[in-house]
Amino acid sequence: MILYVLLVCSFAVATAEFVLVGLLPQVAADLGVSVPAAGQLVTAYMIVVTVGGPVAAVLTRRLPRRELLAGTMALAAVSAVASAMSTSYAMLLSARLGSALAQALFMAVASQVAMAAVPPERQTVAVARIFGGFALATVLGLPLGSLIGEAYGWPVTFVVVAGMATVGLLGVVVFCPRIAAAPPAGVRDSVGALLRRPVLAGLGVTLLALTGFVAAFTYVAPMLRTVTGLSPGWVSVGLVGYGLGTIAGNLLAGRVRPDAITRRLPLAVGALALLLLAQPLLLPVAPLALVGLALLGAAAFLVVPLVQTWLMGQVDAGTTGLVAAVNISVAGAAGALGAVLGGAVLAVGLSAAWIGPVAAVSVLAATTVAAGIARVPAPIGRTPGALLRR
Repeated sequence: MILYVLLVCSFAVATAEFVLVGLLPQVAADLGVSVPAAGQLVTAYMIVVTVGGPVAAVLTRRLPRRELLAGTMALAAVSAVASAMSTSYAMLLSARLGSALAQALFMAVASQVAMAAVPPERQTVAVARIFGGFALATVLGLPLGSLIGEAYGWPVTFVVVAGMATVGLLGVVVFCPRIAAAPPAGVRDSVGALLRRPVLAGLGVTLLALTGFVAAFTYVAPMLRTVTGLSPGWVSVGLVGYGLGTIAGNLLAGRVRPDAITRRLPLAVGALALLLLAQPLLLPVAPLALVGLALLGAAAFLVVPLVQTWLMGQVDAGTTGLVAAVNISVAGAAGALGAVLGGAVLAVGLSAAWIGPVAAVSVLAATTVAAGIARVPAPIGRTPGALLRR
């Protein structure tokens, strides 16, 4: 049951992140700021997620996981309520920073709880459930939040988000097993674990693969409009298809046993690279463009849970939260780099169709790194989850 609770929690925190994107014009108008200024709320949010995750993981490493997870969801709920009550830009910015901190800490703690709550052979599906909430947020949370905001005002959207976070909090209190904090590693040991070659390789896969993916996905709407020639309505259909693809990829990731990740990961990253390389062939044909977008989402959400699970299995229990948080931070950095890369392709005068092949260079490098991971011997000893369950 706890895995479904974590799915609800991740859906709530992910919706809190994504929903503002669809509400920017309303928020800007109500608070008396420009749309670009309102967009800085998104930028500030991502900075906190990227930087705050590892810092929060270190500062809270001695706290029991169940209580920490409950506190994180309480912060998410309170921050959403504060967002709904905001009457100025400064108030909304402060509330959004609280939501960002909750998300940053949630990803680290929830990954630990998920792996500790299941047998070793089910650890991949446990981590996949967390990322499944993010996949659902792209399909349901973002469009429904936008519809609610259009009909009733953007503060109501955040009230709904607060309600979901509260449901997640209650689920944690009722269903989460009591999980002790692992003996915390010292700062030197923690940094040493992060600098081990296998861990750096896994983080490299995240950085390279997601940089290429985000480069293409950031400009997917212009691609579908200018290259494929789709109307705005069909672009929305394509984005729904992408969201369904992310769910399919997440479910597929959950079927990979932890001891098989190193064999499957190069195939998943390689598939992502091939899809990006094929963009100039897929985009001019509408049905192929839509199918390709769905497959792109599936490949990306197959890669991410596999890397997260593998990385957490490479360190001792006292460092799993930190490595999980650092991996999320690397993903955030990849998002920023990917957006810059895609924009650079357009800036030099190339068609949007060529963003994919250019981005594929980064993903092909990730494929090479992932293939090297397959030769890394499995760590000797107990799984991180086993130690936490003691």
